[in-house]
Parts: sequence; C-alpha cells; structure tokens
Amino acid sequence: MKKRTIAFTIMVMLCFFQFLLIEDVSASTQKLTTSINSIIAKNWTTNEHSITIRDMENGKVLYSKNGEKMIRPASTHKLLVSAAALDLLGADYRFMTRAYIDGPIENGVLQGNIYLQGGGDPTLLPVHLESFASGLKKMGITKITGALIADDKWFDADELSKGIVPEDEALSFASRISSLTLSPNDDYDISTVQVKVTGSKVGATANVQLEPYTSIIPIVNQTKVVKKGAKSSLSITREYGTDRIIVKGNLPAGTQHNTKVTVYNPTLYTLDVFREKLKAKGIQEMPLETGQVPTDAQRVGVLYSKPLQDINFRFLKLSINGMGEILTKQIGREQLGEGSWSAGIQAIRAYGIDSGLNMEQWYFEDGSGLNHQNRVSSMQESLLLHKVRSKSWYFSYLDALPHAGRKGKLIGATLENRLEGYSVSAKTGYITGTYALAGYVQGKSGKWYIFSILTQANKSSAMSTIDQIVTQIAKGM
Repeated sequence: MKKRTIAFTIMVMLCFFQFLLIEDVSASTQKLTTSINSIIAKNWTTNEHSITIRDMENGKVLYSKNGEKMIRPASTHKLLVSAAALDLLGADYRFMTRAYIDGPIENGVLQGNIYLQGGGDPTLLPVHLESFASGLKKMGITKITGALIADDKWFDADELSKGIVPEDEALSFASRISSLTLSPNDDYDISTVQVKVTGSKVGATANVQLEPYTSIIPIVNQTKVVKKGAKSSLSITREYGTDRIIVKGNLPAGTQHNTKVTVYNPTLYTLDVFREKLKAKGIQEMPLETGQVPTDAQRVGVLYSKPLQDINFRFLKLSINGMGEILTKQIGREQLGEGSWSAGIQAIRAYGIDSGLNMEQWYFEDGSGLNHQNRVSSMQESLLLHKVRSKSWYFSYLDALPHAGRKGKLIGATLENRLEGYSVSAKTGYITGTYALAGYVQGKSGKWYIFSILTQANKSSAMSTIDQIVTQIAKGM
C-alpha cells in the first residue's frame, strides 16, 4: 500500500512539473507573440510580410503572422533547391566532364577531332581544362586535322532564366547557363570572365586583361590613365547580345580595377579557354565548333567534380545564382531525362509533395530566387526546414548556411556582420524591394527554433527589423 502511495505521489509531482513547464512555455510563447507584434507594428506599416516560428524538434508552430501569405522568397528559395538536389541527386553525386577523340594518332597528328562534353559541372575551372590538355599531350598529340568541338547537349538550348532583365545580363549574378560552362576562380561565378584594368602611364590607355585569357571576347578600350589621386570614372559593360566588352572612363595611375562580366556564349568561351590550354602544351591551333560526340568516339579523359554536398556548401554559403540554375536543370535531366528549367521545376515540385510540403503555397520559375514572380509562404518554408532535419545529409546542409556574426566569406558569409552574439544559422535573401531570412536560432533556454521571415514591397531596407525579430526569439525563448 505504501509503494502505491509513493508511486501515486511521484506521478502527481511529475504531472505538476509538466503542467508548470507547459505553463512556462505558454507564457514565453505569449510574451514572444506580444514582442514581435510590437516590433512589426512599429516598423512595418506599408510592406507585405509572412512570418512563422516553429519548435525545431517537433515542428509545432509557435508564432505565425500572415503565415500562409505567399511572398517573394528571393535567395531563400535556394533552401528548397538545395534540399531537392541533395535528396534527388544524392549528397555524393558528382558531375562529369569528358574529353573524346574520333580518329587515330599518326606521327603526332590526330586524324580527326577533339570533343569536350559538358555534364553540367558548376565548378569547372581553367585548371581542369589544363589537366585535359596535359592528358592529350601525353598521348603524343601535337596537331589535329579536325576541329575542337563542344558538346553541350546535356542541357537544352535555353540559357537565360526567366526574370533576368536586359540591363542585368552582364552582371555576374545573372549568368547564362550551359552544361559546358566555366568560372574564372573558386568563387564559382559561373559563365563569367574577370576583367582586370590597370593604370600605369598618365595620358595612355589603361591595360585591360581577361582572366582566364580568351581570344573570342573582343575588348573595346576607351580608357585614359589620369594622375594619381584623381577620381576614377571607369565603367565596364558588355554590349547587349554579344560578347564584346567595353571598358571606358578615367583610371588613376597606380590603381587597378577588377570586375567579373558574364559571357554571352558560355559554351564557346569554355571551349576557347580549352584551346588556349592546348596551345600552351604545343598542340597547334584549331577551329572551334559545337556538335555532338559520335557514338564511336574514344573517351580519353573524364573529370569528376567534388561531391554535391561540398558544392552545396559553396552554393548556400555564397548564394551562387548560377549554381541554383544548374542544379535545377541537372535535377530535370537526371529525374526526367530533360535538362531544362521546366523539367527541373517539375521534379522539385514532386519532391516537395513527397516530402509532405503543400506545394500549392510554392510558385517558382527558376533555381536561384532572382525571379520576381516566385512566391512561397513562411509556413511552408519553415516546414521545409523542419522536414530536412530527418535527412542523412542534414548536418552538411546546416553547415552550409551562413552563421551569424562569424567572420569569413565561408563561415559567416552574408551574415558575418549581422546578429552578432547569437547562435543563428540562416539563408539570406534580397532582390529589389524584397528582404528575407530563414533558418535556425537558439533561444536563451538552449532550445532551437526554426523561423522564416519573408517581406516584400519594402521602401527601405527591412534587415534591421528582421534582425530584431530573430533577436527577440533568441532572448525570449
């Protein structure tokens, strides 16, 4: 009888403590609601916004303001593309670029063509093309009778995603997409060339160099070097619809200006840089063509990219738009046999449905978030961030997010100067009039929470108010 009494007492005490805990959580949630509503009322009277906060462990919604309202996600759209790619392609997936020849080698002469076949690798660099060139040189090739041919048929011929306006086409964030594309360095600004302008002798034109060097991009140099300390008026643009780069204006002596410009024809640009690598190895110059690798061609080289989870780290950390577009097309190619935006979007939407998301609250036309027609609700974006926690690749996904207040472009990235002193890992988003932040934040209790804060129609920056809301979660929960 005494044992039953003790057991009953313990049960009552546990229920009481559980009641107190529920009361405490409820009080904290109510206080959080009041505080966030006050922040919103004070700062956002004319914009549109959708905000959802969830318990990270069980996904329970703790706060929602216009939670089902569909808002432009900007680059937080990359959260969905990243998750779909890791799940549908696999965290260990590797892109492949291949080299072929279609004839015999006689006395150092290849009686035929060299082919470079793209497989959508978003991390292809000039050094990789040099390794292909070295391999061909080791085969004894010094000359070819045919052409250097690019095969970019892995993707469709539509190279520019919807929503990119003509005035932005030359800018590095608006690159054209090909399955055979190149970046100047490991920032992976896809389909761009780096333009370096150096001022030396006063009164002369500035020195303009392209990195990597390519002969198919003409330069119009309308610069003038002015005295040291004078004001620079340098501008670098690409003529619309062509690869012609125009550099004009004044540049002070002793200074250098670097910028990246998108190329109009990423396939031929990649092929021409390959030709330069071949020439450097002593293989004679050859014409450039596009075509398809013959079925009887001999493969003489293959390059495997790093695993997708490593590529994804750069994708989310640096918010690389071109990677988002390539991943979307690659998903379409691998899932539906068509390397197009429409196929990729179809496959990503199917992935969302299979994951338990309400895809009626997602609308998107690209893989980067640049498009102003894209829409999502914070309720669904926060649900995605809860769903991915069950995935085997989750921790690599989490690590790929910018970590607030941490210095370094591959640590804090776009959040390195925001929310200092708080444990926040989140994806930022910005396009004109739109500011977004979605991710994870640790409360003062030690518990973690998921949040999605989406805003549009802002007349000024919304970042400060967004950060106030996230700070309130960290302090109040």
